[in-house]
Amino acid sequence: MNDRKQISAKRFFGLDFLRALSISLLLFSHSSWIYNSSGILGKMQDASGFLGVELFIVLSGFLIGGMLYKQFLHENYTIKDAGLFITRRLMRVLPSYYLVILIITIIYLLFGFSVTEVWKYPLMIQNFSSPIPAFFPESWSLPVKEMGYIFVVIILLVVSKTFIKASKQVLFLTVVIGLIAFTFLLKLYYDIHSANLQLRIWSFTVRSVVIYRIDSVLIGVLFGYFYHNYKEFIMSKRKLFLAVGLLLFLVLFLYIVVFKLRLTNASWFWNILCLPLVSTAICLFIPFLLNWKSPPQAIGNGITFICNIAYSIYLLHYSVVLFLLKYFIDTKHFRLWQLNLFAILYLSITVGLSYLFYTYFEKPINQFRAKNLKLNDK
Repeated sequence: MNDRKQISAKRFFGLDFLRALSISLLLFSHSSWIYNSSGILGKMQDASGFLGVELFIVLSGFLIGGMLYKQFLHENYTIKDAGLFITRRLMRVLPSYYLVILIITIIYLLFGFSVTEVWKYPLMIQNFSSPIPAFFPESWSLPVKEMGYIFVVIILLVVSKTFIKASKQVLFLTVVIGLIAFTFLLKLYYDIHSANLQLRIWSFTVRSVVIYRIDSVLIGVLFGYFYHNYKEFIMSKRKLFLAVGLLLFLVLFLYIVVFKLRLTNASWFWNILCLPLVSTAICLFIPFLLNWKSPPQAIGNGITFICNIAYSIYLLHYSVVLFLLKYFIDTKHFRLWQLNLFAILYLSITVGLSYLFYTYFEKPINQFRAKNLKLNDK
């Protein structure tokens, strides 16, 4: 959602579309707070929020993983290179993130809410090994992504200095697969020792916890590695990859909806396999999306606009905009048409505020970052 760096100088409409879809699904999901949705609509909103964040995580892993891999192939991969990569990543996400944390903290203090766990957020450890607190709950995916990259960079640096004569390609592949396997073992341990039988709790204790989720980022990184090394083959088979991805989603749908796999009868599926399979399916869509032709200019401009402000929307839409609207406007007795007007107001304020936030804060910082923190990734 916040990764604008492309695989090359060329923009890919398909990837921009995926970013725009991701943030749109997230907005639709959180509109459940407006409509108090239940039944089929409520399930659709739950599913859209789930899929929106997974798209965000995997696509980021694919794009950033490709950059990291190209940088790691350099003959002299130094501490300076690793530090610069991490600095660029943190400069991309932290300034806006820190400002929003400050804004939400002020709001909480003014309204008398607890801020006792806010100290965890600047360090991005709010959901490292335990469920995220009630403060700024939608921020859980940022530590998942950034911790995943930091772990990979640090371990790559260590192994490159330890195994000097080893192939860089082999080292990169070993580190990424090794971290995925380690995450698998952690989830296996959780499944063996957990007594949880509720999906809502699972969403907080597994889906949103860093140590159980960095494999989704790394699956995207791994696919970026294969794309870099086998680009012609992957692009020639893009329709096959798309078909397999759709088939995998269909199988997951059948098992969950038709065969009713639940934590009560298949905890191993939810705790260990479900999320990596979703991440894999998303990866399989990417080659097809990379080949999407640009749409008419009006549509393309709209998608680009949403992509530009997507990170700002992500940071502001829920714990700032929707929280304040719901705090000052009681919608409990609203009729449907009134709720619809409220939703339009919410979306309008979110987009407008996000545009201002992007234009006058996020964009200038990104321009400084691009000018002064250049990676040697050629």
